[in-house]
Amino acid sequence: MDMMKFLGDWRSGIDNATKNIPQNTQFNIQTVLNWVYAFAGIVAVGFIIYGAVNYAMTQGDPGKIKQASQTIVFAVIGLVVVLIAAAITNFVLGATV
Repeated sequence: MDMMKFLGDWRSGIDNATKNIPQNTQFNIQTVLNWVYAFAGIVAVGFIIYGAVNYAMTQGDPGKIKQASQTIVFAVIGLVVVLIAAAITNFVLGATV
């Protein structure tokens, strides 16, 4: 009988301890991640524009053309990675609801 009382007290202690945990934690995580992905996407688009301006200003120099085109390619790869990461995390967090 003492064991049942102990388990009841233990369960009520856990219930009281978990009342202060926000119930919308998934929404908060998803919101923060969406802000991070938006920021990363804006940075990637900024580097695409930066690479395009550098490409336009190369004046035919092969070294500058290569550097500008690499900037554009790497920025596009980064943008694709951000989009894939956003899709995966939105799918995973959406599946846990």
